[in-house]
Amino acid sequence: MHKYKEAILYIIFIIIGFAYSIMTIRPAIIKVIDIEKGISEKSVQVADLERKRETLKAAEMEKNTFSDQVKNIYKSEASGADAESSFTVVFDDVINMAKYNGIKIYSIEYVYNPPEDEFIKSAADKINVCSLNMQIIADYSDLESFLKELYKYPYLININKIELTPYPKNKKILMSILQLKLYSFK
Repeated sequence: MHKYKEAILYIIFIIIGFAYSIMTIRPAIIKVIDIEKGISEKSVQVADLERKRETLKAAEMEKNTFSDQVKNIYKSEASGADAESSFTVVFDDVINMAKYNGIKIYSIEYVYNPPEDEFIKSAADKINVCSLNMQIIADYSDLESFLKELYKYPYLININKIELTPYPKNKKILMSILQLKLYSFK
């Protein structure tokens, strides 16, 4: 009987030890589970904030890209110059760009301050506008490089219309009509 009492006492001590360890470990386990839930919630929040940051970064890049594309309007150094003389530098630059890129200019027509232009309608007292109608002869690559040069030009030049007609005898050569609008401050 004494043997059984010792075995029963050992079993009771083991059960009490097991119950005690469960009682002391249980809050730690609950704490670990709560921490794990908190981590998963914070992970979702971090992912949302990361998406918002990427969206804001893309919007900022788009804003910077747009602001880089905004060009200045040319201001002649001679104050009080008439419409024709306020464009002389820009005319020279456009003609030199054309010559540099191998473009042959057939004809040029200048129309100063056309009444249908939006700048003239809203700010005729501050801005001069010149509609430059050019008939040019060039091949495809020369015309492409000329248009790229116009795009890179630091002052505002609008390309309003381009009509391309291949030369009947040689399809690699284009006879083009190019309508540009040049702007300058008075």
